[in-house]
Amino acid sequence: MARMRTKRHLPERMERAHEYWFDNPSDNKGNWRGACSMPSDCELWLELGCGKGKFATEQAALNPDVLYVAFEREPSVILAAIEKSKELGLKNIFFVKQDIGLIEEFFEKDEVDRVFINFCDPWTRQNKPKRRLTYRDFLTRYKTFVKPGAKLAFKTDNTELFDFSLEEFKISGMEVSDVTYDLHNSEFDKDNIRTEFEQKFADDGIAIKRAVARFPG
Repeated sequence: MARMRTKRHLPERMERAHEYWFDNPSDNKGNWRGACSMPSDCELWLELGCGKGKFATEQAALNPDVLYVAFEREPSVILAAIEKSKELGLKNIFFVKQDIGLIEEFFEKDEVDRVFINFCDPWTRQNKPKRRLTYRDFLTRYKTFVKPGAKLAFKTDNTELFDFSLEEFKISGMEVSDVTYDLHNSEFDKDNIRTEFEQKFADDGIAIKRAVARFPG
């Protein structure tokens, strides 16, 4: 998929939808529910790399009682997700325009109930597997803020990355389930929400891989 061009009037458009993102999201650490005017006992779902927001907005719409927080570092991309959320009038979704490498700065221990990683960079051509979001060091960092037994749902088109991730999950002491190398022709597709990348890959005849990994609890 081609890299998105910088959107015109980006700062002004971001400001018009300021209720969906925070100037200093690290200030919400330990208090995301209060900062987002959500019930203190609601679940918090986290998406790492939301793209243009199709998956995020559909998840938030289907689960209005869940607080949904989505990360995306590309300004023009996250703007599309933010404007989509505002157009839909969603009240339970908020965005963080920061690099995931800073993830521990934003969440407190046991603050997150579920994690989604969809079509992250496989880092194959660069031969830098340690930068993959499913590498063991990242998984260890996620453990600092997810609740015991929290689930991580992972989707990719890349078989090498998928096999690598399954092994990293197991090395990290996570229980792996719902594994499929062809999601759209599996029993797990019933409740599946397709991302923008996912639809493009499917249209190109590329099978989607999916697995769920449970953090130790």
